[in-house]
Amino acid sequence: MRRWLPPLSIASSFQIVTSAADMAVPVLAPIITSSTGVPAAYVGHYASAVSAGAVVFFLLGINTVHRLGAIRALQTGTLVCAFALAIMLVGHWTSILMAGFLIGLGFGTNVPAGGIILRDVVPSNRLRLAFSLKQAGVPLGTILVAMTLPAMAEFWGWRIAILAVSALCLIMALLASIFHQAPSSIEQYPTRGIVADFRIFRELACKRLVRRFVIAGALLAIAQGSVNAFLVTYLVASLDYSHVLAGGIYSLFHLVGIPGRILSGWLADLRFLRSRMLVVLALASAVMICAIALLGPESEVALVIATLVLLGLLICSWNGVLLAEISDVVPKEQIAEAHSLAAIGMFSGFVVGPIIFAEVSVTAGDFRLALFTMAFSMAVSAAVVP
Repeated sequence: MRRWLPPLSIASSFQIVTSAADMAVPVLAPIITSSTGVPAAYVGHYASAVSAGAVVFFLLGINTVHRLGAIRALQTGTLVCAFALAIMLVGHWTSILMAGFLIGLGFGTNVPAGGIILRDVVPSNRLRLAFSLKQAGVPLGTILVAMTLPAMAEFWGWRIAILAVSALCLIMALLASIFHQAPSSIEQYPTRGIVADFRIFRELACKRLVRRFVIAGALLAIAQGSVNAFLVTYLVASLDYSHVLAGGIYSLFHLVGIPGRILSGWLADLRFLRSRMLVVLALASAVMICAIALLGPESEVALVIATLVLLGLLICSWNGVLLAEISDVVPKEQIAEAHSLAAIGMFSGFVVGPIIFAEVSVTAGDFRLALFTMAFSMAVSAAVVP
C-alpha cells in the first residue's frame, strides 16, 4: 500500500465529518428556523457565522496546529464541532449562531492541518490528486447529512438529528486516537507566536506566485459561491421549474462535483497539464456559465440538466488543485500559513460573490447579466493564475 493513502484517508475522513457538521443547520433550516421563531432567510446569518469562525481560525489559529500537531489539531477541531452542535440543543437562535461560529473554528483546522499531513507524505506527482480527494470530502459530508437528517428530524425531531451529527464528530475523534499513534508534528513545525504567524503571512503575500494564487482563488470562489447560492432560484424564477425539479437538479449538480474533483486532480498531476489545469477549469467553467445564461424556459429539460452536469464537473473542481499548486511553491514549514492565506481569499470570494450577483441581478432585472459577470470573474482568474 502506498504510504500516503492512510494519511489521506484520515484527512479526508475529518473533512467529511466536519463538513457534515457545517451543513447540518442549512439542511434542517426550515425546521430549525420555524422552531426558534426566526425567518427562514436567517440561515444566511448562520452561514456567515460559520465563515467568520473559519476566517478567525485561519488568521489566529495556525500556532495551535503547530503546537498540537496536524492530527491532534484535526481531532480538536472535530471535538469543537461536536461541542458546538450540542450547544444548539438549547434551541435559541442566538445559541445556534454562537455554535455556527464555533463550527467555523473547528472546520477551519482542515485547511492548514490537512496541508501539513499531505505535503509531508504525498509524492509531487500525486499531490494534486491527493488534495482533490481530500476536498471531495466537502460534498460527501453535505450529501451525508442531506440524505439522513431530514428523515431523522421528521421522526424524532431536529434536536436528535443534530445530536447524531455531534455523536459522529465524537466517534471520528475517538477513532483517530485509536488508529493513529504517530507522534505530533511539533518537531517538523516548531511552535510560533501569533505575531510570527502574521510576519509569515506578510512574507508569503509578498511572493508573486503565492499572491497570484490567492487572488485567483478569490475570483474562482466568487463565481462558485454565486452559482451555488442562486442556482435553485435561477431555475425556478428564470426557467419556471418547480422547486422539486430544481432541487433534484441542484443535488445532481453537487453530486457530479465529487468525480469532478477527483478527475481534475488526476489530470493536474499529468506532466503536460500540471501548470495549466487551473486555467482549463476556469475557462471551461466560464464557457458553461455563459451557456447557462443563454438558456430559457423554452430550453429542453435534458439540455439544461446536461449543461448543469458539465458545469458541476468543472466549477467545484479547482480547490484541491489550487492548494496543491501553492504547496509546490512554498517551503514545507510554511504550508499551514500558505493554505490559510489561500483559504482567506477563497472564503472572501464565497462571501462577496453572492452579494455581487444579487446586486447585478437586481439592477439588471434578471439573472443573465449576473451570470455573465460570474463568467468574467472565472475568465479573469485564468489570466491571474501563474
